[in-house]
Amino acid sequence: MISKAINIIDNGLRASLDFEKGKGIAEEMEMLYDYMSRTLLECNLRNNPDALPHVDELLMNLANTWKEIDPQQKQVKNV
Repeated sequence: MISKAINIIDNGLRASLDFEKGKGIAEEMEMLYDYMSRTLLECNLRNNPDALPHVDELLMNLANTWKEIDPQQKQVKNV
C-alpha cells in the first residue's frame, strides 16, 4: 500500500507538474511531493507507520482542493 502511494505521488502527481507554466507553484508542489515520498519511504523501510496519518492528511487536503476547483479550469487543453 505504501509503495502504491509513493508511485502515485512520484509518477502521477510529480510527473504532471509544469515548471514552465506554473514555476512558483510547481516548485512548491515538487517540495511537498518530495517530502511525502521520502516520509512514506522511511515509514516503509523502518516499518514504522507513525507518520502515515500526516501524509494521509496532506493528500486528503490536496484532493479536497482539487474538488473545489471549477471543473472547466481542470480540463487539459490539447493543442
